[in-house]
Amino acid sequence: MDKKYQQNAGLLFAASFLSLTASRIIHSNGSNLIDFTQGVLTGIGIVGMVVTIIAFGRYQKRSQ
Repeated sequence: MDKKYQQNAGLLFAASFLSLTASRIIHSNGSNLIDFTQGVLTGIGIVGMVVTIIAFGRYQKRSQ
């Protein structure tokens, strides 16, 4: 795995993790806008982590 690919995968994973963390830290207090924002951040975090895992798996499969 080359260094640029490692940096991209690491950055995507870190951004996804921070998005999930931010969505869990924000308190909605009944606000629909904040609930929506939490949902968007959670979705971005989950999709980002899944894409990271799939991309890493594809790279590992090709390198064998």
